[in-house]
Amino acid sequence: TMLHLGCGVGSVSSLIYSKYGAKMICFDPFQSLIDTANSESSRDDLKFQCSDLNNLPFPNGGASHILTEAKLSIHKNPSVLLNEVKRCLNNDGLLMNSEIVITDQSQLNPKVNQFLTTALGSNSARTLDDWKSLLSSNNFDVIESQIEPKIMRSNARKLSRALFGLRLLRRTGQFSLSDMGLGALEKEFDVVAKDSIKAINDGFITYASFISKHS
Repeated sequence: TMLHLGCGVGSVSSLIYSKYGAKMICFDPFQSLIDTANSESSRDDLKFQCSDLNNLPFPNGGASHILTEAKLSIHKNPSVLLNEVKRCLNNDGLLMNSEIVITDQSQLNPKVNQFLTTALGSNSARTLDDWKSLLSSNNFDVIESQIEPKIMRSNARKLSRALFGLRLLRRTGQFSLSDMGLGALEKEFDVVAKDSIKAINDGFITYASFISKHS
């Protein structure tokens, strides 16, 4: 059984299932996303459930693979989630995670650093080696790690389109950054967003994938 933690509306889960046919149980903490995922899937071996990712309704050692995408990056205490991953994996099980990586923090605009800290937490600026150290300190042996710049640059294009819509909502008073705890960046958000996208395109903010086995 493969677990997908933070599956959202299930697009990636469905793609993996279609390609490999593996039995999958996919979890997300937001019921509205799970409802959408269930409405678009009717496969018996692909299940979507709403759950706190730190406390999954799943038996000890029942998973052969666990997939997460940037969930450790946005977790205030990633060791908590990694402990739950260890509980769910069998002895030969693999964790496959993708995370946000900062290749050179000195190249980032200070406001971009502030945004990352506010949005992702004080330990958000992790390098590839930082991630490997974090996994190792939580008793995971990293088998493979790889920077994936194309993925992050593709995300930057999607982010640019999303920010255009967000800008319209802010200007018409339908949305405020204060709603997301980012009120301190309200006046400078457009500049911060532009600089963040540039940092992604320049490779200073990127993505990396990891395959690990718990020791």
